[in-house]
Amino acid sequence: MSVTSISSKNKFLLWAITAGRCQYRGCNKLLYQDILTKANYNQSYIAHIVADVEGGPRGDKVRSPLLRDDINNLMLLCDSHHRRIDTADIAGHPESLLLEMKKEHEQRIQIATGIAPNMMSHMLTYKANVGVHTPELSYQTLSPYLAPTHYPAIADTIDLGLTNSLQRDRDTAFWTTEIDNLEAQFNKKLLQNFAKGEIQHLSIFAFAPIPLLIKLGTMVNDIYPAEIYQPVRTPKTWKLDDDLTEIKYHVIHPKEQHPIVALNISLSATINNNRITDVLGQDVSIYTITIDSPFNDYLKSKKHLQDFSIAIRKLFNEIKANYSADTPIHIFPAMPIAKAVELGRAWMPKADMPLYVYDQNTANGGFSKAIEIINH
Repeated sequence: MSVTSISSKNKFLLWAITAGRCQYRGCNKLLYQDILTKANYNQSYIAHIVADVEGGPRGDKVRSPLLRDDINNLMLLCDSHHRRIDTADIAGHPESLLLEMKKEHEQRIQIATGIAPNMMSHMLTYKANVGVHTPELSYQTLSPYLAPTHYPAIADTIDLGLTNSLQRDRDTAFWTTEIDNLEAQFNKKLLQNFAKGEIQHLSIFAFAPIPLLIKLGTMVNDIYPAEIYQPVRTPKTWKLDDDLTEIKYHVIHPKEQHPIVALNISLSATINNNRITDVLGQDVSIYTITIDSPFNDYLKSKKHLQDFSIAIRKLFNEIKANYSADTPIHIFPAMPIAKAVELGRAWMPKADMPLYVYDQNTANGGFSKAIEIINH
């Protein structure tokens, strides 16, 4: 037990910078309310990292007197963890470890409380069966990815997915059912609320076959402020980082112009053009957008997504200059989730050519047309 009288100033300051929660790593217990009765009372302990006396836990003849009332040497703890660091396991809690715990907790509180009211965002989730897999997207697992730039507007997601669907993407009826549901859910849960000004920003988490993600992007469009999240495999996260390293997007143009136009998107894998001509025939002009080394986990940066949006917008304009407005672009995609949504957002419904989007499915023998997105 401390024999030092800690100043009221530092007691209040410690409570403020810890948000009244235990600073022991992984605890975070609220220290002014009983978890069962909800009664309010102070159940905290203020612990010294370096003891206030030489003979105390982590004490030092010279430093203990100097740090007795130093806010940088104080931790707010629950009873269990106060006993643990000062009595039960002193050796397992050196000064360096406790300083790490203190820093982590206070930085987390600073980030959480530093979010301004205009940084509120509604979490939009959309999922559909991908082969035999049914993805799970929940508020509990996804909401931490919004910080520090946004915070959830409500403690739930706006989910546009079809619940408990038994249809798979190899089935022809799958696409019609999913599109009908997506449009109905979007109109019901988003469109009217956008018009009323009740939704100011969207955080989009989606996991579905690429044609459906492109369709979702065309509905959100670029008139609604939004951030698109990407499931990254290594390291496992949904959050794109702020790395400014550039990835070059290369456009390969067709040698001749034919009546049919196709767009080969080889980003997460390489699509050979003969897979396209097997579907559309030889009388087709194939534009290709790709990167130096396509692979399925290359998208890790927000800049990569922003640069792709610019590149695909320019390519749409270039193709449109060579074809009539009602000529469809046949889209053959191998691309990350976030870029599929972003492609849809970059497409202009009143100005761009229609999109016929194809899906690769081994069960159906390769690429087959999944959906049509018509301009109006």
